[in-house]
Amino acid sequence: MTMTPRLEHGLLLLLIVMILVPVGLIIFVSGEVPYRIVPGEPVREAAQNSGITVTSVKDTMWNLPGATGGKLYTLSDNAGNILTLSTQTFDSAESRDGAIRIYNAHPVGRGKPVGSLIVIGQHVIYVTPANSPILQQIAPELKKKIPH
Repeated sequence: MTMTPRLEHGLLLLLIVMILVPVGLIIFVSGEVPYRIVPGEPVREAAQNSGITVTSVKDTMWNLPGATGGKLYTLSDNAGNILTLSTQTFDSAESRDGAIRIYNAHPVGRGKPVGSLIVIGQHVIYVTPANSPILQQIAPELKKKIPH
C-alpha cells in the first residue's frame, strides 16, 4: 500500500508541528532566571515553611565546571511520601546555565535522568520524582526565593 504524495506531505507537516509547537511554547513560556546570590538553603527553608520533614542532608559536589558544592536532601511528609532533591551552587551565570544546557541536551533514557530542574539564583536543584506531592507542597515556598 502506497501513500499519495499529498498524504505524505501532510503527515510530515503534522510531525513537524507536533515537535515544534511544544518546543516553541517552552521557549516562550520559560523566562530566564537571573543569576544572583540567594543566601541560605532554599530547599531546607521551603521544606520547613511548608511543614515537610527534612529526613537527611548530605554534602554533594557535581562534576561540572563552576560547581561550588551543594546538598542532597531527603524530605518526607506525614503521608509517607519521600522526595530527593540535589542542589548545587555555581560560581557564575555562565557555569550555571551551562549545567542546565548539559542536562537538557540528553533525551530521557539516554543519559538524562528522569526528574526536574529548578533554578533559584546561583542554585540548580534537581528533583526526583518530579510529580511528588511534596514538591507540590514546597513549590510555592521555592517560588518566593526566585529573584525577580
